[in-house]
Order: sequence, then C-alpha cells, then structure tokens
Amino acid sequence: MKRWGFQGGDAAGIVACVLVLLGFYLAAIGPLLEQRSAAASLRREVQAQQEKVADLQKAKAKVRQHLASVHQELAASPLRLDSAARINRKVAGLTEFFSGCALHIDSVQTGEVSRGLQYDVVPITIVGRGEYPQCVRLLHGLCSAFPDMTVMRVELAGNPATPSALEKCRFDLFWYATPVQPAAHTAGDGE
Repeated sequence: MKRWGFQGGDAAGIVACVLVLLGFYLAAIGPLLEQRSAAASLRREVQAQQEKVADLQKAKAKVRQHLASVHQELAASPLRLDSAARINRKVAGLTEFFSGCALHIDSVQTGEVSRGLQYDVVPITIVGRGEYPQCVRLLHGLCSAFPDMTVMRVELAGNPATPSALEKCRFDLFWYATPVQPAAHTAGDGE
C-alpha cells in the first residue's frame, strides 16, 4: 500500500504553481481589472457630462423661450426708438414742450452718443428759468410726452427772498435712440 503524503518536491511544485498564478494575476488579470475600473470611471464621467449637456440644453431652451417672449413684447410695444442722427428734431420737440410748460430755455447741450447693443444713449442737458410749479408740470408730463427719455438729474435754484423771480433750472436727460446697426452675423454666430 502506498501512502499519499507531501514530499519535498511537492511543496516546491505547489509554491511554483502559486508563483505562476500570482505572476499570471499580476501580468494579465490585475491590469484587466484596472482597465475595467478606469473604464467604469470614464463611463461615470461621460454620463455626468451628458447630464450636464442635457441641463445646458434645457437652460438654452428656456433662454430662447424668454427671448422670444421679450421680442413679442417689444413688437407689441407702441414705443419706437428714433435714430440719434435726428437729434435736432428731438431738441426741437423738447424746446416746444418746455415752452408749453412756460419755461424759458437758456441753453441746450447734447453729449456724446454712448453706443449699445439694444439702444444708443444721447445725453441732453437743458438749462433754463421758470417757476417751481412749471418745473413740476414739466417733469410730470415729460415721460408721457417723451417715453424714450429718462430724467437723470434735476437742479432747481432760486432766491426765497424774491419768490416772484424766475428760478434757474437744469435738466439732465437721457434719450434712448435706435442703435447703429452692427455688422451682419455670419452663419455660425447664432449657435
């Protein structure tokens, strides 16, 4: 009868097999597992980027919808801006309006046009004389008569000792005008 037992060569063979398996794991299976882990990480990253793209596309759609709404409101608005080149016509209208409020104009000055995408801004300064109630009447009616203008500053100066004397007044106004047309967009600019 033969007994089965470990012999010195058997232990060496087992160690050799374990070393071969360990070598195989380190050479083939280990890098494969690392590649799978890296691929899973990349998949998660791609998925996160795709979610980000979807969110950005939703935001873009919202902005386009809002822009369309603003364009509709602008189209429905009765206010139409005029060209800054027609400053003389605007000053003549203001002068007539001031006279209608019984204010005397001493000087009218226009400033440099500030260019913008939506509108240009033309500063207008009017210095004159009149009584306080006339200035209040002018301010009250200015926005309805000239909806394309904003009053930036009002200065009133007078002498309380002589209330019948005309007070000095200064009005700094901004006139919103049609912007100078920018160069035509190329086909790829809209996206």
